[in-house]
Amino acid sequence: MNIIDKPNPAKSLIEIVEGLKINTFKWARIWTLNGTLENRYPNEHHVISQALVLFRARYRSATAEEQLELKQFFQLNM
Repeated sequence: MNIIDKPNPAKSLIEIVEGLKINTFKWARIWTLNGTLENRYPNEHHVISQALVLFRARYRSATAEEQLELKQFFQLNM
């Protein structure tokens, strides 16, 4: 079993979120559209927080264009 501890820059943000479970996807959308808090939401389940660690790291290292593309994707998929 391989443990991935770094975000994969080859994967687009949309590819990453499309691979998430539905509730994790919802929290990724909330986090992204509400301004990308530094920490997790107080009512966010710790399992979801852990599942989003690599996504959040990849988002923070993404270009402004990539971030905008993801926000538009989320707005279209509400």
